Amino acid sequence: MTIMEALQWANNKLKKAGVESPMLDAEILLAHTLGQSKAWLFSHFNDKLKTHHNERFHELVDRRAQREPVAYLTGKRAFYGRDFQVNAMVLIPRPETETMVDAALHTLEEHDPEKTLICDIGTGSGALGVTLAAETSLPVIAIDVDKQALAVAQRNAQNLGTADNIDFQHGSLAEPLIRIFKTIRGQKKVKTSSVYPFKHLLITANLPYLPEGRLDSTEPEVHAFEPHLALIAGRDGLDAYFDLFRQLRDNRHVLPRRLTVLIEIDPEQRRGAEKLITHSFPTAILSVHKDLQKLDRIIEVEL
Repeated sequence: MTIMEALQWANNKLKKAGVESPMLDAEILLAHTLGQSKAWLFSHFNDKLKTHHNERFHELVDRRAQREPVAYLTGKRAFYGRDFQVNAMVLIPRPETETMVDAALHTLEEHDPEKTLICDIGTGSGALGVTLAAETSLPVIAIDVDKQALAVAQRNAQNLGTADNIDFQHGSLAEPLIRIFKTIRGQKKVKTSSVYPFKHLLITANLPYLPEGRLDSTEPEVHAFEPHLALIAGRDGLDAYFDLFRQLRDNRHVLPRRLTVLIEIDPEQRRGAEKLITHSFPTAILSVHKDLQKLDRIIEVEL
């Protein structure tokens, strides 16, 4: 079977399986199988596949026909210009989430980097935390409740040269962060912000925000393969954010004077998310960032 014949076979099989972009997926999987780029395929259409390549390609296409995500099949996903390792323990990074990186970088331009700390809560693959560490060289605390997800994030930090800038913490939402700041205050007996090590804390949080009843209506790639722990958050999808802002409210006195929180939401959740935020912080200043589809995606909160 030649490369062209293999692509045609895969395209037909994936199209019948209802895959949205069958030829593109076929090209990605064949390039991955051969250890080549997609561009390389186009100049080698008449090359014949070796037996072991043919067998491996058929296996990957069969799995894709069962709607297993391409990112899990290849073990990587591009995010903000970098390739991140991914597996079934972590959510696959979405293009929409790059909006949060842009918002974070814009916010950081207005603060003294030597007095700024970044914390990525629910880091998953580390897409946000590792990217921000790479883009800014600032210290980052990356938190996740799942130790297996943290292991993936740590590998990505190592592969992308940011491991020295990131402290990985296991725990629920902001609990590890709050514990760290309580320890700092206790050791230094901090009474005023003038001697506090950080004047600005930027929190990024792409937490689960899918309502329980909507899981079955998502694409098979999502509900059958991605970790439900990283997807579902109660009846309205806002339980995780409610808990996060409650933690921040109850421990606001131990955190830096300037606190910025960026959260990702479904566009339909904007009003509900804003309501739960102002419930905990009535004087909070909120602004919304739209994604590339011009949909409300990121809420920025100044506390």
